[in-house]
Amino acid sequence: MSRNALIKILLLALIFGGAIMVLIKDDPRVPTGDINQIRPVMPVQESLHQEPEERAEQDR
Repeated sequence: MSRNALIKILLLALIFGGAIMVLIKDDPRVPTGDINQIRPVMPVQESLHQEPEERAEQDR
């Protein structure tokens, strides 16, 4: 067998072996709590209509 074919077979075996290992070790957990109570945390946004002086006072 040529060296190129051996390298391809080795890489294919490593990829499949890694995929099988991930599937075996995968431990999905059941979510706890009520899924309907999850609320995203929104970042604080500055108003576009806020004056520069007001922004300076808030930064202090």
